[in-house]
Amino acid sequence: AEFAANPLSKGFQTGMMTPILNALRPEKFLLVNNKSRLVINFLARTNFGQPLREYPKINRTGFLLIESLGSILATVQIPGMTREDVFDMFCHWLVAVKKYNFDRRYWKIAPGENAWNWKACLEGGYIAIGWEELGDLSKLDRRAFNERRDRLVAEKPDWTRTGADQAWKFAHIKEGDRVVANRGTREVLGIGTVMGAYYYVPGERHGHRLPVRWDDTQVREVEEPGWKRTLIELSAERFHGILDAAPKADDGADRHRPKRNPTYSLEQCADETGFDVGMLKRWVRAIHRKGQAIFYGPPGTGKTYMAEKLAQHLIGGGRGFRELIQFHPAYAYEEFIQGIRPRRTETGELTYELQEGRFLEFCRKAQQTEDVCVLIIDEINRANLSRVFGELMYLLEYRDRDVRLAGGDRFRIPSNVRIIGTMNTADRSIALVDHALRRRFAFIALRPRMDLLRHYHQRVGANFDPSRLISVLEELNRTIGDHNYEVGVTFFLRERLEEELEDIWRMEIEPYLEEYFFDQQAKIEQFRWEAVKERIGS
Repeated sequence: AEFAANPLSKGFQTGMMTPILNALRPEKFLLVNNKSRLVINFLARTNFGQPLREYPKINRTGFLLIESLGSILATVQIPGMTREDVFDMFCHWLVAVKKYNFDRRYWKIAPGENAWNWKACLEGGYIAIGWEELGDLSKLDRRAFNERRDRLVAEKPDWTRTGADQAWKFAHIKEGDRVVANRGTREVLGIGTVMGAYYYVPGERHGHRLPVRWDDTQVREVEEPGWKRTLIELSAERFHGILDAAPKADDGADRHRPKRNPTYSLEQCADETGFDVGMLKRWVRAIHRKGQAIFYGPPGTGKTYMAEKLAQHLIGGGRGFRELIQFHPAYAYEEFIQGIRPRRTETGELTYELQEGRFLEFCRKAQQTEDVCVLIIDEINRANLSRVFGELMYLLEYRDRDVRLAGGDRFRIPSNVRIIGTMNTADRSIALVDHALRRRFAFIALRPRMDLLRHYHQRVGANFDPSRLISVLEELNRTIGDHNYEVGVTFFLRERLEEELEDIWRMEIEPYLEEYFFDQQAKIEQFRWEAVKERIGS
């Protein structure tokens, strides 16, 4: 660091000095050249350059990175080679042999200020850029384009040669590239993935458009000088710096970063649900161990309620989030993972594009934080799970691997994603669930617990004494004689139950019994409201 600060070091670069430093003190100095610098920047999301003054920071970052990858590097068993040597060989292989294209992995271009109607741009799934005078760039060779560019730049004072070259790049980027749409000098309106070739719309000021699937439309601040009515390229490292920059200790909260969720302890959960803290801890351990769990049981046992409460605990104190979706018999792979679905263009035409389903969208959002994110799938067994999950069946068991989806993209479930499903056994028996899927989930049984009914009415200070109601429910469940179809207690978790009990029994319990005992009329009559109201005490 001292030498790099000395004027005599001018002209020295890391690639010139680090072979000497590494040969003298390999335990202190990494061998850093352009190949290893590219890989370190890529993996650590940094933006170190070639000047020697950058070396102390990249050296420290490289050692931290090697330390974090230690268990992986240790799997390469070559006598006499250190982890640092293995990492250096990997960097050379990735760049020189594999010829990995780092730019293709990240955001490539951003249109300039007021380039188009940005609301329509987002709704239509496009980005657009001027100028129309450039014409259809795909029909020009580079020499013809250069001649047109130089003529137009000379004619128009607000044009730049660089801007026109960026427009050329816009027309020749490929499907799968990442793009950023800008709407001003400090705002990024959207981040997306290119879904097809650009097309030229003659007669419009901004006649070049590119179909994009928008992955993120948050407005973010960007400090980039010199925005023009043109394209500007952001390096991968620069844009990741914008996305991932944490607030400094003295600059207050970052208004674009999600706030931390309120903590929600298991003790609070136990108080609100009536379940024992020890039992809740076992459930949480199971969810973390497997990555996914299913609450199953008959109706009225609070499966969805418990899933939401545990999700609240899991994301508590972090910046993660929870979402809930409900499966149904028509739910398909295309809605959950990805599939070709219609999209209406601004001209009213229908296009059919490969679009992400709810789970891929959820995982994309979850990648923006390191904290736990929870997806609740309500009524998970009402869909054809083998068909809906597809390749996810493999990933649920092997969370550290990725697979190629039917659409061609590689996908991995982020390590911070947890899935909690609910399954109504009266709707479809657990025995009918695919065995391959069953072993991938932790299954948590919820049966009717009469102590929860007592706990609730004591907790809310209700005037209703549930003792006689509990006696009737226990007799009813013995008559049903099947754990999968018992009547749960959540029907009766009402603060003013004494006023609503008759309506609940007549309009919710009796219809359920009529369906279950459809050929046993005597049992239905035994539990009609008129037959039980005196025993309940209403």
